[in-house]
Amino acid sequence: MIKLEDNLGRRFEKLRISLLNDCNFSCVYCVSEDFGNVKTIQKPVTDQPLSPEEFAKLIEAVHRLTGLKSIRLTGGEPLLYGNLFQLIDHIQKIGISDIRLTTNAYYLKEKASKLFYAGVKSVNISVDAIDKDIFSKISRHPNTSRVFSGIEAAVKAGMNVKLNAVVMRGKNDSQIIPLLDYATDLGVKIRFLELMKMGHLYHSENGLFFPEKEILDIIQEKYAIENIQREHAETSNYWRTSGGGIFGIIANESTPFCHDCNRLRMDSNGIFYGCLSNAHGEKLSAYMDDDFLLTEKLRGLLRLKQPVKFHGSELSMRNIGG
Repeated sequence: MIKLEDNLGRRFEKLRISLLNDCNFSCVYCVSEDFGNVKTIQKPVTDQPLSPEEFAKLIEAVHRLTGLKSIRLTGGEPLLYGNLFQLIDHIQKIGISDIRLTTNAYYLKEKASKLFYAGVKSVNISVDAIDKDIFSKISRHPNTSRVFSGIEAAVKAGMNVKLNAVVMRGKNDSQIIPLLDYATDLGVKIRFLELMKMGHLYHSENGLFFPEKEILDIIQEKYAIENIQREHAETSNYWRTSGGGIFGIIANESTPFCHDCNRLRMDSNGIFYGCLSNAHGEKLSAYMDDDFLLTEKLRGLLRLKQPVKFHGSELSMRNIGG
C-alpha cells in the first residue's frame, strides 16, 4: 500500500459518502429560506445518484490505496436511496466491515433491524429539539414524531446510537437540557454542534451561532461535568455528567479539530472532497485503474485540508453529507 500522508501526518482513513441530494426535511441550517418555503417533496429533481456498482468501484479503488477503516453513508437522507442494502453488501465484499449511517431517522423505525443485520452497527441521528413545534420549525416538516420512533427502534435493534443537534441561538438553545436528558434516559450519547457556515450560511453574519462555552454553561447549571479524553481524529470533545449522561460538542469554531482530520468525502456523483472548507472536488472515475494517477489525485485532495480550523464553504451539507 502506498503511503498517503500529509506534513501533519494526516491520512484518509474514513470515507463519508453522500448517496443522494434528496431529503424529506428542509432544515434551516441546510436549506435556504426560499427553498424551504417550497413544499418539501420526497423526491426533488436532482442529479441521478450513482448506482451501487458505481459507488463500489470507486470505494474499492480508494480503499486499495488508503486502507479505509470505515465508511459512513449520508445524504441528503440516505434511507431514501433505493439500493441501500445492495450497496452495503458491496462494501462488505470489498473488505470494509465498519459501515455507519447518518440519518434523520424518519424512515428508521421500519429499517433499523434490517440495517443492523445487514452490517450497519452504528448510526448518527439528527434531532434538533424535543419540543415538536420547535423541531418542526427547524426541519420544516410537520411530522417529526417519527424521528423519535426511529431513534428508539435503532436502540432496540442493538445499534450504537449517537444523537446530533445543531444549536442555534434563539431557535433551539432552550432544548439543550431536554435533549441531554432524553439521550441520558435512552442510554445514548448526544453531540451538540456549533453552527457551520456552509451553503447558504457561508456569506451570512451567523447571528444564530451558539458557542461551546455557552452550551457548557447551560449544562453546568443543572449538572456537574467531567471531561473525557479526546480520541485521535474525533470531531467531538466529550463530557460525563453527574446525571449519568455523556454528551459531546462538535465545536468547529471554538475548539478546532482539523489538525488530525482523517476524513475523505464523496458526493452522489462520484466527486471527492478532501476538506469541507474547500469546494474543489475531483471526479476520480477516470483514474480507477491507474494507481499512480489516482495516488496523485488523492495527494492533491489531502493537501486541501486546513491546518488548523474550518473556514466555511459554499458546499451544502445537503449535497456533501453530515
